[in-house]
Amino acid sequence: MYYIGMSWTESYNLPVWKRRWLITRINEELKKGNTRSPDQNTPDVREMSGMQRAQVPANLRRFT
Repeated sequence: MYYIGMSWTESYNLPVWKRRWLITRINEELKKGNTRSPDQNTPDVREMSGMQRAQVPANLRRFT
């Protein structure tokens, strides 16, 4: 519980309905997150999965 700013005793003393809501909410956030492993982030894998970019985003372009 440390990563959400609560100690063990604070989370233990929460009412049951709040604990259940918190666990459900954390699970939803984890499911929404990027679950791909770093080895799947190569250009050829992105192209085959249809995730290639037609143009590089403006904040990643280099001007020399």
